[in-house]
Amino acid sequence: MTRHLVMTLSVILVFAAAGFGQGFDAFGGYSYSHIDNFGDAGAHGFTGSLTGNLNQWLGFTGELDYHGRSETSTDFASGTPVDVHGKQTSFRFGPRFTSRINDTVSTFAHVLAGGTRQSISGNDPTGLNTSVSATGFSTVAGGGLDLRVAPRIAVRPVQIDWEHLGSVQVLGMDTGSTNGLRYSAGIVIRF
Repeated sequence: MTRHLVMTLSVILVFAAAGFGQGFDAFGGYSYSHIDNFGDAGAHGFTGSLTGNLNQWLGFTGELDYHGRSETSTDFASGTPVDVHGKQTSFRFGPRFTSRINDTVSTFAHVLAGGTRQSISGNDPTGLNTSVSATGFSTVAGGGLDLRVAPRIAVRPVQIDWEHLGSVQVLGMDTGSTNGLRYSAGIVIRF
């Protein structure tokens, strides 16, 4: 079974590479998200993406990011400390437009849409662990700067995105939509 899955994925990648004549860009790096869900402190995590380049200026991007935050707060009823952990994992797809300024510098803009999985877990004053999660719509729009440091390697010092998380239902309650900014930086490998 595993061998069939590997063979199928290999064939798909070969045909996908033929369709993306300018190759692929793989990005991975640090990310900081400052949206209403995480309060004033924001959340740290990572962002990874794979872009298939149709030509010099147009590509199609798939992205996955994760952000998490933990804090200790006080239970209002009992006054005891409560540990709370929040996580957000998002997956998005969409077009990317690239402008190659010269052989070393390129800028890009993208609009990506998909979904997000948000979860909160913690312990209540009795020590019982509780976890709640929900999935909803998510989108980002933004861009960044890539600086080539080797023939197939670039550094992305800045990627700034406006991030929108659609409303989700948690325990029958609507959380409402949230917006914010996300900063990412890392390494790009070109295939």
